[in-house]
Amino acid sequence: MASAAAGAASRAAGCINLTRIMSSRKKSYKIQVALSLSNVNADFLQLILCMMVSHYLIGNPLYGGALFLFANIWILYFESGLRFLRRSRRSERVEWPIWTLLSLSVFAGLALVFLYPSRMQVARTNVVSFFVLLIAARSLLTWVVNRSLDRPGMAQRIYKGLYQLLFFIPCAAFAWLVTDGIVCWMIVCGTAVTGFLLSFQGSTMVSLGKYLSHSRQDQLRDIFSYRVFSNMSLYAQVALSLGVLMYICYVCFATPFFSARLYLRTAVWIVAVLLCSELFRRLVAGRNWVLSLNLFMVGAACWIVGSLGMFDVRSVWNSTLWVALLGFGLACITAVLDRYNGDFKLVARIAGRKVSDREMYFRSMITQVIAVIISNAVMLCVVTVWVFVIPAAHEPRLPFVFRTFMLELPVVFMLVSMMFALRQPLDERRRQKLFNFLRWSNRNKSAEQSLHDNLVGRHRVRFGVKILAFFVRPFLHLRVEGCENMDMAHFPSVFVCNHGIIYGPVAAVIYLPTYFRPWIDRKMVDRDIAAQEMYGRFIYRIPLLSERAKRSVARGLARPVTWALNSFDPIPVEKNNLRNVMSTFDDTVRVLGEGDNVLIFPERPRRVRRGDKMTVEHLTDSVGTLFTGFASIGRLYYDKTGQCLRFYPIYASRRNHTFRIGEPVVFDPENDAHEEKRRIASLLYERMAALCEGGDADGRKSASAGRGGGKTSGE
Repeated sequence: MASAAAGAASRAAGCINLTRIMSSRKKSYKIQVALSLSNVNADFLQLILCMMVSHYLIGNPLYGGALFLFANIWILYFESGLRFLRRSRRSERVEWPIWTLLSLSVFAGLALVFLYPSRMQVARTNVVSFFVLLIAARSLLTWVVNRSLDRPGMAQRIYKGLYQLLFFIPCAAFAWLVTDGIVCWMIVCGTAVTGFLLSFQGSTMVSLGKYLSHSRQDQLRDIFSYRVFSNMSLYAQVALSLGVLMYICYVCFATPFFSARLYLRTAVWIVAVLLCSELFRRLVAGRNWVLSLNLFMVGAACWIVGSLGMFDVRSVWNSTLWVALLGFGLACITAVLDRYNGDFKLVARIAGRKVSDREMYFRSMITQVIAVIISNAVMLCVVTVWVFVIPAAHEPRLPFVFRTFMLELPVVFMLVSMMFALRQPLDERRRQKLFNFLRWSNRNKSAEQSLHDNLVGRHRVRFGVKILAFFVRPFLHLRVEGCENMDMAHFPSVFVCNHGIIYGPVAAVIYLPTYFRPWIDRKMVDRDIAAQEMYGRFIYRIPLLSERAKRSVARGLARPVTWALNSFDPIPVEKNNLRNVMSTFDDTVRVLGEGDNVLIFPERPRRVRRGDKMTVEHLTDSVGTLFTGFASIGRLYYDKTGQCLRFYPIYASRRNHTFRIGEPVVFDPENDAHEEKRRIASLLYERMAALCEGGDADGRKSASAGRGGGKTSGE
């Protein structure tokens, strides 16, 4: 009794700790989203403002945009304190790319300031440079004010207002010299709005700079799963920022003649994308969608389609569609990145470290700032080439090669991010295993070592199953029932599913809402043996092919099949060799001891004649009799751990499109070993048959209701 009470107390404490972590994480994410939106708005709107002034004065919007990008890169570099990264050795992997891009940005800036005015002989370039210098100096001095005043209060607000007014006066005077009334008011309003947003940006950068200025040990630098996540997040944010920059430059340069309304529409477009993203983010949070890597892949795909389609601005409806698709993709990507950034606080506990919410927040800010600097530096190098090449070509529009480059470059970064997402060891099933390990009291050394090997150490991820599930799921829409029967407090467990040729395994892989490792026939995980097996099962019956061609088809099909099956990290099963059978049971008990659930398909196939050969097949519309040998796992697991294993019956119905999970059968150590095997197999068969008949009864009931409704309507 005392041990049970202690276990319950520890489980309650674990639940409370995880609840606190999740609630504090949500609060920090709301703050992070608000600050990120203000940063993005300020930078993008200031870029549009500089490009508009440059377009109006010298007829080349790219010159003003390139000067602002050059200034913004170095302002962000010094404001965020990234110069301390090298001293504290927090991020060696990003040191040389950043320094390479910063060096290229210096050469590009020197070419813009000194070479462009003399070579192109364009008047009033100094006036454009003066306006960009005003905008850059305002950003820098706003950061200085925030850094000088440590405590926020009325004094800081007054100083911020005075500094904004100090720079607003020359910007307003500059706007007054512009003869076009619409441009004048746009400069005044744009300066005021961006100045308001910069106050938030300065506060954020000051906090990040103070955090990096103190040399401290990086708690996550040697965690492999976090390094993969950092790359995934970095490339995704580079793609997001670079896509917006490319679109702004394209739209503002697409029209050879100056139009103030074009710049106004571009600013409205940016606000619309951010608002759509926030709207979809609230929708995702309100519907409690699973923020998994699959959602990240869907969001990345939507973003790619939207970013490619948003260059089509022929009608308002097209623009609205692409903005909505782009906003949805952006919301999915940022929501998943935020969720995963908080999960690594729990992964650090597996590595024996304690990481605070503050440190996780600033680490995400470091990645965001680095992504902005990289995207700005890449865009600066591209725009610098455009500034010199396009006017020399005397073409009113962007050449085809530049338009293609603008479309493809952000997509390339997003595709790289998707590749890192496929390599991420912390998928939804390992995340559930991690939460289950930290929540309950069953913290055995084997489970902890398994999590450490998979998440902390370098782990090769086979992503064949992820690709398979991503493409098959839209065509295999099933309704999952009986999730309430699963009790994670008693995990690990064994899930017993019907076979139905291939329908049951595919449905279980996609819809079983927990982590598991499946039993798979050893013949199907070896490429050569799998080719022979598939040839003997069905390929030999293919007409109009020679014997050699059939065997070539079998070998070609065996390659992707074994690659996908091995990505499940399966437990190979040998049916005809006693020594290998015992090895399968030993491996299963070891896997259960590591905290993983096990999925098996113990249906006994029936022998049928196909032509002149005998073969075996499984039932597709009912449950076949079960082998009893698998139930020996219960006795072996009890002898090793002293815990009673649970066996969950599952039935995947092709006819009713349902995936049902029944009540478990619990191993009873008091019974005789042989009788207990028969009892478990018999009860599982009965409950799987009941799940099958219940689905058929529901289907007949709905069909009769439909016929009755039709009769009533006919009368």
